Amino acid sequence: MTEAERIAALLDIVDADRTQDAGASAQLVVFGLAEKFGKSGKLRPTNAGWNLMGQQGRVFRTEYG
Repeated sequence: MTEAERIAALLDIVDADRTQDAGASAQLVVFGLAEKFGKSGKLRPTNAGWNLMGQQGRVFRTEYG
């Protein structure tokens, strides 16, 4: 999985308009870029995942409005 593929998979997680690929999302957990939370096992990016996305993920971070 290339860095571009990792960024695309992370954006799939945070953007409701994008379709999430289950296989790519599972790889993000292995790389430590995403974590499961809640009873449903929904994924969210870790700090490392947010850092990898950089400016592309900034609009999805709640602390930036």
